[in-house]
Amino acid sequence: MSGRTEVAARRVVEVIPLVMRRLALEMRSTGYVPAPVHCRLMVVLAERPHNLSELAEKQAVSLPTMSNSISTLVERGWVTRARAPHDRRVVMVELTPAGRTVLEDMMRSVEARVAQLTAALSPEECDQLSAGLDVLRGCFARTGDKRVESGD
Repeated sequence: MSGRTEVAARRVVEVIPLVMRRLALEMRSTGYVPAPVHCRLMVVLAERPHNLSELAEKQAVSLPTMSNSISTLVERGWVTRARAPHDRRVVMVELTPAGRTVLEDMMRSVEARVAQLTAALSPEECDQLSAGLDVLRGCFARTGDKRVESGD
């Protein structure tokens, strides 16, 4: 590894946890979801219905843990569970219209807060930040890990 690569890697390892903690705090402050994991699940489910095994794999948790998380979302009316028509043994989880509305509202709220946090940046700094995030996404998406590539 070159010196620049090591410095960049160190910066990623330093900055990403800070960003993730702040985003988690902002998500919780919206009052919508009890934990950031629930928001991530709703984002995944907004794409399409998934079965429990897919969700557990994407989130790198056990099936019982995923089932508990889904139960919380079901209780709030944000997702539904249903047997897959092609295989009655498979439980499919789908975002409800109410869940989609909550997700959209929460994302708008968090994006507005992030916009406040970045409001002091110059136009050039905003462009640099966007370009850097594109580079970062590309680096992590190249790993071949479908969980990373899909943004989960």
